Amino acid sequence: MATRGRRPKGEYPEKKRVFASRVREDTWAKLQRAAASSGRSVSQEFEHRLRRGLDEDETIESTWGDQKTLSMMRLAAQAVQSLGNVRNAKVHWTADVNLFDAALEAITGTLRVFRPHILIATDFATCPPELGTPALSIIREAQAADPTRPLNRSTKRQRAMTRLKEDLGEELTERAVRFAEAVDGTTGDALRERAGSKPQRLRRKIR
Repeated sequence: MATRGRRPKGEYPEKKRVFASRVREDTWAKLQRAAASSGRSVSQEFEHRLRRGLDEDETIESTWGDQKTLSMMRLAAQAVQSLGNVRNAKVHWTADVNLFDAALEAITGTLRVFRPHILIATDFATCPPELGTPALSIIREAQAADPTRPLNRSTKRQRAMTRLKEDLGEELTERAVRFAEAVDGTTGDALRERAGSKPQRLRRKIR
C-alpha cells in the first residue's frame, strides 16, 4: 500500500485532488512572489487565487448577469473619465448639468458602438463622429493587446486591455471596430481627430 504524504496545512487543509499542470516561467515566478508575500506555500497560493477567480465569476454573474455586460459598463465609465472637462472638473459630473450631459453622451456612445447592426444611411445625417469615440479608442487599444506577452514585460494597463479584450469577446470587439470604420469610412483614430465636426452620413453597412 502506498504511503500517504503529510497532511496539507494552511487555509485549505482538506485537499484530496492532485492537480498537475504546466505554466509559463513568468507565471510561475509571479506565483512564487505572491506566495512569499502572503506567507502561503505555492500550492496554497495557487488554490487561493483559483478559488478567488471562480468566486469572482459567480459574483459577476449574480450581480451583473454576465461578464460582457460588466465589461461594457466599465468601458462606459472609462469613457466618461477620459473626457477632459469631466476629469478636470472641481465637482463630480453628477453635480453639474453640462458635465452630466457630456457623461451621458459618452455612456450612450459607448453602448452604441456595440449595437448589433446599423442600417445604411443615404440622405440623412446620423450620429456625430465623436459619439462613441472615447470607447473606440480604448477598444482599439484592447484589440491590439497581446495575451502571450510575458507578465514581467507588460504594464498593468496592457494586462488590463488584454482582460478587457477577453471579457468583451471577439464578436463585440470586432463589432465596435466595424462601427468606427462604417462612419464615413473612417477609422477610430480619424474619428477622434475629427471630434466636434458636423454630423456625418453613414456610408457602409455593418454586417
